[in-house]
Amino acid sequence: MALKKILAACLAAASLSAPAYADNWPSKPITLLVPFSAGGPTDFIARLVADPLARELGQQVIVQNKPGASGNVGYQSVLNGPADGYTLMHNTVGMQAINPLMYPSAKMHPLNDFVPVGTTGAMPNLLVVNPERTPVGSLGELVERGRGTANGLSYATFGPGSSPHVYGALLQKLAKFQAVGVAYKGSANAVTDVIGGQVDFLFDSMSTSIGQVQAGRLKALAITAGERSPLLPGVPTLKEAGYPGLDLKFWFSLQVPAGTPPEVVQKLRGAIARVVASDAYRNAMQERGAEALQVPPAELDAFFKRETAQWTEAANAIGLKAE
Repeated sequence: MALKKILAACLAAASLSAPAYADNWPSKPITLLVPFSAGGPTDFIARLVADPLARELGQQVIVQNKPGASGNVGYQSVLNGPADGYTLMHNTVGMQAINPLMYPSAKMHPLNDFVPVGTTGAMPNLLVVNPERTPVGSLGELVERGRGTANGLSYATFGPGSSPHVYGALLQKLAKFQAVGVAYKGSANAVTDVIGGQVDFLFDSMSTSIGQVQAGRLKALAITAGERSPLLPGVPTLKEAGYPGLDLKFWFSLQVPAGTPPEVVQKLRGAIARVVASDAYRNAMQERGAEALQVPPAELDAFFKRETAQWTEAANAIGLKAE
């Protein structure tokens, strides 16, 4: 009987303390952890989010980079921390769907480990070639060139499981041609080698390749987006180019560890939704070749499940295996 009374008292205290905690939250600065190095899309989007989110919440939002193991170091750091809403993780769909396949020993279960509090954006990739080394005018011509080249084409990736790898390998499967993947540590070196003629094509983030396209050093054959970009209106979408099966959106999101008080999650969801919906944020994203992707808070859980399944299916289709 005494034990039952203690348990009842604990439950009653918990039910009373949760709303009080949420009412006082946030009462100190919030950390927005980026599990990648500074300078890339995951980082610059997080920094675009931080200031307006701080204004919405009335507390400073501090961006912290913790790179390593394709984002897994930062992932585990946030997961192992307190579920109190004071540490957010800026996640990518790659970490959400690809990393659990690539690193099974890490025992990552993003749909169970974390709770989504908002999508922050999407970064289209551009399929680019050197117009002199690979003189094609369309994606269809690139495919025909690939089919007719005895030794196949080559394409740049950022390693197995990276978006350039998934897009490039899936294109080969759908279009039935062969290309050799060449791994690079990042976009800068890969773009340099495409421009230099060492590699035939690359699916690169629009934010890092658009300048080279506009300067004429690269030619964009297609964009991985649902509609054409106003920055490159002459570049067709993959659907327009005849490959709707490649129309996978590479998106970013903010998440908190499972177990974060629901009232805090709701506060965060409302604040992030207002930030992403603002004209200032949308314009800032568009200037960088990104999209301010907003999913209504009530639809976040379904969106994560659906998108994770689509990317996992794509990874399995190309035979992506654990490292």
